Amino acid sequence: MIVSVADVMNLLNVAGITAMEYFGFVTPRWKDSMSYVTDADLAVQHLIVEWLNHHYPDDGIIAEEEDLRKEPSTGSRYWSIDPIDGTAAFVGGLPIWGTGLALMEDYEPIAAFFSAPVTRDQYWALKGEGAYRGEQRLSVRPPSSLHRESVLLSYSKLHRQNILSSKYPGKVRSLGSTIAHLCYAAAGNCDATLLTRVSLWDVAPGLLMLRESGGELWYVNGGQVSLKDMLTCRAPALMIGGHPEMVRSFDALLSVD
Repeated sequence: MIVSVADVMNLLNVAGITAMEYFGFVTPRWKDSMSYVTDADLAVQHLIVEWLNHHYPDDGIIAEEEDLRKEPSTGSRYWSIDPIDGTAAFVGGLPIWGTGLALMEDYEPIAAFFSAPVTRDQYWALKGEGAYRGEQRLSVRPPSSLHRESVLLSYSKLHRQNILSSKYPGKVRSLGSTIAHLCYAAAGNCDATLLTRVSLWDVAPGLLMLRESGGELWYVNGGQVSLKDMLTCRAPALMIGGHPEMVRSFDALLSVD
């Protein structure tokens, strides 16, 4: 096995307990990137970094907060850490947020984990072994014609951009966490998910979840998503994820400059 799923999930349980100690009691601060950071983000990240340094000392680390990057002492394995994905939801007392981890080799995800303490959902995936919510194997929603009950999960600024055609007959939802959106797409809870201005730690866990559940993540302007595109900056283009046929259906309804 690539890593011990049980050990990592135990770590995320502890991380969730730590985050819940702050839930409803935090005052956010602004980062240079104009997004929130809280003491909970920093506490959870510190906990995970300490654990990884003890259990996987040779692996590198790329973490969201404080621009943390540690190079591997041998090989090309890195862990990506998003201590609280959905910080705005966390600050607002909303339930959809969680901690995301991914193990990458040559910047390809080979193990992925996401734990949402409020909803008590735990997702994980291993390359070649499937994606799971708990013990339930995940599969993307089968393709179908778009209709009024179709569901697209989207980033929160979609309403400010003229991207989605008015011909789309279905519903749009923004729940607060990029990794959660990708996990929900992997689990077949929506038809597709739309992402923009995301970083490596936002994408790495959910990318493997999608791949292992029969889905894919593509740039709307063409081409499969590569984590190498996000090593030094945010993703260069809009992304759409889901069943390959549904990705193509939505792609026809999206326009980007």
